[in-house]
Amino acid sequence: MPKTTKEMAQATQNTITKFEIVGNSGSSYPLIIFFHGSGDSCDSWAALAELLHPAYYQLLLWDRQDPYVRTDIAISELLSFLDSRDTPKQYVLIAHSYGGTFARLFLEARPHQVAGIVLAETGAEPTIDAQLEQRQYDKKILGNKPLVVIRGNTLKWKQLQYDQAIAAEQNLASPTLLMQKKLLDTTDKEDERLKKAQLQLSRNNRYVHIPDVSHDVIIEKPEAVREAVCWVMEHLQTGEEEVREEEIPVRVVEEGETAAKKSFGDRLRGAKKMSLRGSLFKLFRKSDK
Repeated sequence: MPKTTKEMAQATQNTITKFEIVGNSGSSYPLIIFFHGSGDSCDSWAALAELLHPAYYQLLLWDRQDPYVRTDIAISELLSFLDSRDTPKQYVLIAHSYGGTFARLFLEARPHQVAGIVLAETGAEPTIDAQLEQRQYDKKILGNKPLVVIRGNTLKWKQLQYDQAIAAEQNLASPTLLMQKKLLDTTDKEDERLKKAQLQLSRNNRYVHIPDVSHDVIIEKPEAVREAVCWVMEHLQTGEEEVREEEIPVRVVEEGETAAKKSFGDRLRGAKKMSLRGSLFKLFRKSDK
């Protein structure tokens, strides 16, 4: 029977994040790191953590206790914690929603230590520098390491409201309903585009669409996320180059900075798509809380 451990590192006066390590301390698999969404905590991962059976894996539940923490400071604390512990130095990252921002910045800082990634309902976070984001895509920063992108249905409840309005409306050609339908279709297409764009991070990728769940896929269907994690573990690369410990400066764009500094409009090629991405991000933030 594998030895299981539970280790807690509480936040102190000098930290704004909290760490909890559970599972098999002798696991031969990479350490699994959880990145939760905005306004959330690692409680949202409880069902998935249970399904992953800590007897086989070692898990790091990382809580960003300050919802307004600067991304670079949070990542710095996480890296310092990992460097100070006797844990595997290869990692599989699992991110949900805004947690995708932190996972991508972690990947930027330690690309050779990331063995694989699962991104669940991420991709609409306009807080990563556009050049950094595109560079990760262009160089396929994960190489052949396994990547799974999971898309739920962020518009599930909006679509339900529309369907209810259709059922109650006598005039199906109502300008209001037609406009609402057009907006739903446009937003859905943009959401799909942003999700699929993340597949460019790796040549060894898998795209999973689960239309019957909302943005909170990790809570509503944790078994699907578990399958994604297992797929990543089954496709880990062997013979990779040795881990390099050098740190790569992380460029971030904090909330509240100007659109010019964010510059993600360049990648979206126009204010219309930029507006859509912002709208999607607001939907995600609301769903997280």
